[in-house]
Amino acid sequence: MPGLIEAVAAERPAAPAVTFGATSITYAELNRAADRLADQIAALSVGRGDFVPLVMRNGTELPVAMLAAMKLAAPFVPVDDAAPPHVRDRMISALSPKLLLSSLPGVPSASVPCIRVDLAALLSDDAQVADDARAEGSHRQRRGPDLDDLVYGFYTTGSTGAPKCALNLHRGLLNRFSYMSRRFGSQGDEVVLQNSRHAFDSSLWQLLWPLTTGGQVIIPDRAGLLDLQVTADVIERFRVTMTDFVPSIFNTLVAMMLTRPDLTAQLTSLRRVLIGGEEATADAVRQFRALLPEVSVVNTYGPTEASIGSVFHEIADADTGAIPIGAPIDNTYVVIVDDRLRPAGPGQVGEILLGGECLGLGYVNDPARTAGAFIANPFPEIPGSRLYRTGDLGRYLPDGLLGFAGRTDQQVKIAGVRVELPEIELALQRHPLVHEAKVIVRDGAGGKWLVAFVTGASALAVADLRLHAGRELSPALVPKEFIVLDRMPLNANGKADRLELARLAERDRLASADVELAANQVLTGKQRLIWEAWRDLLPVPPSSVTDDFFDLGGDSLSAQRLALRLTRGLGAPVTVGDIADRTTIAAQAALGDGVPAAHQPSTRIELDARLPANIGPGPARQGPRRHVLLTGATGFVGAHLLHDLLSLGTAKVTCLVRDGSNAGASDRVRSNLIRYRLWREEFAGRVRTVAGDLGQPGLGLDAGQYQRLCLDIDTVVHNAAMVNLVSGYAAHRAANVSGTIEILRFAAAGRGKPVHYVSTLAAIAEGTGTPAAEAPASAPPPSGGYRQSKWVAERLMDQAAERGMTVACYRLGEIMPHSLTGVPSRRGLPDLLAKACLRVSLCFSSQVTMNYTPVDYASRLVVTAVARGEAGYFHVRHPDPVSFDDLLDVVARECDLPRASYGQFWKALCAQADAGADGEEVLGVLALVPRADEGAEAEAGVRLAGLFGDDLAPCSTDRTDRLMAETGMRWPRLGDEIFLRYASYLRASMPNWGTVR
Repeated sequence: MPGLIEAVAAERPAAPAVTFGATSITYAELNRAADRLADQIAALSVGRGDFVPLVMRNGTELPVAMLAAMKLAAPFVPVDDAAPPHVRDRMISALSPKLLLSSLPGVPSASVPCIRVDLAALLSDDAQVADDARAEGSHRQRRGPDLDDLVYGFYTTGSTGAPKCALNLHRGLLNRFSYMSRRFGSQGDEVVLQNSRHAFDSSLWQLLWPLTTGGQVIIPDRAGLLDLQVTADVIERFRVTMTDFVPSIFNTLVAMMLTRPDLTAQLTSLRRVLIGGEEATADAVRQFRALLPEVSVVNTYGPTEASIGSVFHEIADADTGAIPIGAPIDNTYVVIVDDRLRPAGPGQVGEILLGGECLGLGYVNDPARTAGAFIANPFPEIPGSRLYRTGDLGRYLPDGLLGFAGRTDQQVKIAGVRVELPEIELALQRHPLVHEAKVIVRDGAGGKWLVAFVTGASALAVADLRLHAGRELSPALVPKEFIVLDRMPLNANGKADRLELARLAERDRLASADVELAANQVLTGKQRLIWEAWRDLLPVPPSSVTDDFFDLGGDSLSAQRLALRLTRGLGAPVTVGDIADRTTIAAQAALGDGVPAAHQPSTRIELDARLPANIGPGPARQGPRRHVLLTGATGFVGAHLLHDLLSLGTAKVTCLVRDGSNAGASDRVRSNLIRYRLWREEFAGRVRTVAGDLGQPGLGLDAGQYQRLCLDIDTVVHNAAMVNLVSGYAAHRAANVSGTIEILRFAAAGRGKPVHYVSTLAAIAEGTGTPAAEAPASAPPPSGGYRQSKWVAERLMDQAAERGMTVACYRLGEIMPHSLTGVPSRRGLPDLLAKACLRVSLCFSSQVTMNYTPVDYASRLVVTAVARGEAGYFHVRHPDPVSFDDLLDVVARECDLPRASYGQFWKALCAQADAGADGEEVLGVLALVPRADEGAEAEAGVRLAGLFGDDLAPCSTDRTDRLMAETGMRWPRLGDEIFLRYASYLRASMPNWGTVR
């Protein structure tokens, strides 16, 4: 496998290999980065046969990591980053790896060393120097993998309640890819869209096969709901020629195409679509081919245990009934057998067995299950010593092709994901109040979903079951519907009667729908239309116009179908984004009124701004603040807060850090303090870290840890936040909103603990022009996802204060470098622009006025308020605005840079991006700043100034001024002295900037 990709890299080094969002790398860069990463992990004694877990999100780093592992004959194993942390740790531990590769922000394992895969670092000049220094080094001497070496493993669900890792060989993967290249007549011009999640093996051919032919891989920059309109946009933008779909998603796409000629036009670059993972629908394929007759549709079949897919069938117009799964690919064999493993006759249903080059090795650390699934081959006509029992039923059709006929066990497919029902049942039975649990599959207009039936103690609540399932299972395995029974219905054999359970589920659903219909006679016409759509598509019918679509079991697929149905019913286009923004019937009823989405307030935001009723103050804790819980200690402001809290004297600080282990969390906190020149050895005994997750129930801690913290902590400083000025509210919601709720729940538990919340002036920037008071905001939610999430968090804090909790909120302005060291934030907009000036070797002039609050002054003020036990709002910003030009004047003098217009700066930045220089950092700046095309410089200047406007909005600082006067604090004088310290740091921290010039 790596040899094929290396050959393409040698032949076509400058050709685009992988594209993710705005980032694209060539074959030469892909191979070079993989070589360097392989050298890094080989230096840690990873080699042939050693498992390399990949805990990664989509991005260019993913195929780089896969190729690096393959070069060492070390099998890679993608681990689902969305799995609960303890499930993920169990997957990793089962592999006994020497290390893991990750692109996540936190160390994702409790016990395994982690290498962060950073493409920019792998392709940097420093990496080039190191690479040149070992010209005769390891990656030119190592022996590549053999055909019978392991190439990868993928976790699938298991009937014992634990995921099982199926292993495959280079032989099988190479055979699958060689077959595809031959069958599809590959010319090396394929553009393939990765349309399967990377945690599933179907993504492998999309990520790797094009790289063996000289094609291009397009990795979607996808977060949140799958939006088929976005998928079509990507196909059109990159002229994608090939991708795949799960049939349930494919059917929805076809339904959209039938009503949207413009959507069909976006897909004309396609040559071929593969579908698989579920039974294909003949009508949908026929309709698709009628709209795009030049596009071939190929049905694929094959289990994870046998190299992705082993049986292909190009669907023809004659396939009007059940679509065949086809015929085995090259060097692969199929036999259908009866229950005594004898060959089945024509038309007879039996179990499908696979043999040949496609077979994997079995399951990690599970010889019994491997022996049960991989049996001795009794058929001399089939090469090889083993056959794989798929558990699928099939028959030979009259034309000799294979037809699918069901399963022999309790395995099902939900949206293409393989699900073992006993695994879910065992997880539910681990709840202390559950006596028995059974799970069935329902098939409705919104797709398939899981329904759980449980019996247990009288106190058993559906909400607790749902929370328990979320902690025990991956998201795809959590049932959408829970029904609590007095007893489990049994059949004549004394087993759970699953047919009766299905009847009970339908009766429960219809009864609920009838009740709700009677209770909602006052619905308007539009509301009734939407209510009926929800009733048909969701596992749980709505009970009011304020119910949340996703709380009732909605997901990406049902949102797509709802958008399609409302488009027809309302006579106006409705998108998945509209559904995500308006998650109630009341909000969706406005969709047909022609009001743009951006002009309507998000009902999701309004609902999120309600603090759960069960959060209220415990008995107040008295005395000095001796033990503080701090969140966000691995950030810029957080590092200074930690330093200043520890400088109080005897105070101890516990830092909650998103990480897989306490040791990893501790390393991150210490490294962060060192980075900002704040670490002192005497801190070591008074700071400790706890690995957790704000977005998880109970802060991601086990019950014992949570209880001990509740007893130990007497003050909470909540500073952690996700900050992305490009992403929307949904991207910020988990960290900034759900995390705030969990912090308030923690502070209210046991004896009440004061909460000091670090917010931003951006949360109140869009007022009426009247100076904002140091008080709860009276203005509606602002625009922008980050600002909206902070607005919601402040509303939650206000309600906590109204219920008697002690709460202080600190709205910060633009936080700038330390006044003495000059060390800046890594993410601040002014710093990004200043560094960009060094990269393009010129400083631009502008009319920007900005706030400049040194981080050490802001942190000291917050910590002073914490020590005094203050409550209420404080606006923390330097009273004197400064000109950004004054700051850049100092940078220009210190670094000997010429001045230029903003338009010249923008064009130079674009040229850097086009040349591939500095990668994501340059693209990140371009994503934030306004364009300055010919004739648009004046408008760009206004928009640039607007980026800094939040921190200059009029606001009162009376309470902050009083606090500073009472404690003897004074703001520093801003000017060349402070600016020079920052400029000197910039010059020293970017030693290669002159080479760019």
